[in-house]
Amino acid sequence: MTVFALVDGNSFYVSCQIAFEPALKNRPAVVLSNNDGCVVAANAKAKAIDAFLKQQKTHLGPGGYKAARPESIMFQPYFKVKRYLDQINAVVFSSNYELYADMSSRMHSILSGFAVQQEIYSIDESFLDLSGMSLSDFTTYGEEMKRTVMQCLGLPVAVGFGSSRTLAKLANHLAKKQPDHQDVLDLTVLSEGSLNALLKKVAIRDVWGIGKGLSTKLEMQGILSAYDLKISDLKFIRKRYSITLERIVRELRGESCLSLGALKTSDRQIISSRSFGNPVTEYAEMEQAVASYIVRAAEKMRAQNKVCQFVTVSIRTSPFQGRQRYYQNAQTLPLIYPSDSSVLLIKLAKRALRSIWRSGYAYQKAGVVLSGVTEKGAVQIDCFAPNPQYSANPKSDRLMQVMDSLNQHMGKGTVQLAAEGHKNGQTWQMKRSKMSKRYTTRWDELLTVR
Repeated sequence: MTVFALVDGNSFYVSCQIAFEPALKNRPAVVLSNNDGCVVAANAKAKAIDAFLKQQKTHLGPGGYKAARPESIMFQPYFKVKRYLDQINAVVFSSNYELYADMSSRMHSILSGFAVQQEIYSIDESFLDLSGMSLSDFTTYGEEMKRTVMQCLGLPVAVGFGSSRTLAKLANHLAKKQPDHQDVLDLTVLSEGSLNALLKKVAIRDVWGIGKGLSTKLEMQGILSAYDLKISDLKFIRKRYSITLERIVRELRGESCLSLGALKTSDRQIISSRSFGNPVTEYAEMEQAVASYIVRAAEKMRAQNKVCQFVTVSIRTSPFQGRQRYYQNAQTLPLIYPSDSSVLLIKLAKRALRSIWRSGYAYQKAGVVLSGVTEKGAVQIDCFAPNPQYSANPKSDRLMQVMDSLNQHMGKGTVQLAAEGHKNGQTWQMKRSKMSKRYTTRWDELLTVR
């Protein structure tokens, strides 16, 4: 019998914060995006304010005019919803990516012990292949997963079981939406009639893999629910839409269409882009920022065992600075040999930056793109070019491996390149005035128990 489980962290970013501050467990809590801009995560108590906002859609603004109220705090600019969050005594955190990444790694490591094969789908989700395991009660097994993760990490999770990944994903969604299930739902025990009755209550937009645009098209065809999609004609779906949608239909019917490895995606380009905490007016600061972004992107690329062929650098000022001049530009440069070396990529990025830099502007944002990304392998040497440096260079490979290993085990930024500048002097770094400690990756920020 083929059975998959999808385990998903509940309000993961917020849960990571509360795990180290349990006194906040019963308070509304939210996490903000880069530069403390928008609300990107909220627990159930914070989301409860949405009902209040929907009831009162307008309010008098500063000049006595009517201004629209947001219907939800999610993805709203913090300054717009701050007073509502203050009214419910919500605690607000800046994004602490180092903490979230480490807690994610620990959670996935624990869950890997519950299955023969695991596929990490996102920072807080993983599929577990339970096929062939002699389990008589998957619900009990899911509750054991919940207890183990909570005991080891203090993180709440939801578990959904299904005979395909799409059904497991759907079971997880329903387990979190319907309190009666207590975050664990097994669809494999339902009869065909009971499962169909459940699918009729699931809107087509809530099916995994159905985006907003596609759901609109399907609704125009009278396909309004997961059940409507399940009973659709496969030939029509494939001809009118795509083989991907046909796969979703088959998976709703309980047929597992893909191997676990087939879910893995490979980035064709890797982007690292940030708005600055303070406007950048000096070239040296911009150079440090670009070098830092290159290092982050190259680390991600090396983790995928990939190399890139092109480096793009872009810079721009704020489009909302009134009468001040607006400027944006980008430059792309090729490498002679595909590479994953941060040292070589920074050299190229500096050359690109010099060609587009213009003095006299207050820059708000910079970004880098590594493109032409392919699997790392043998390099075809150009007989008319000098011997390759850094790319396909064993010494460079070892240097990058050592840096990645130290930064992974000792904390981000433990070892860095001089081109990134000194940490204390990086005034361009994004604002995170409400960031908690990095409890699990910094010796000087370990949790203190009194």
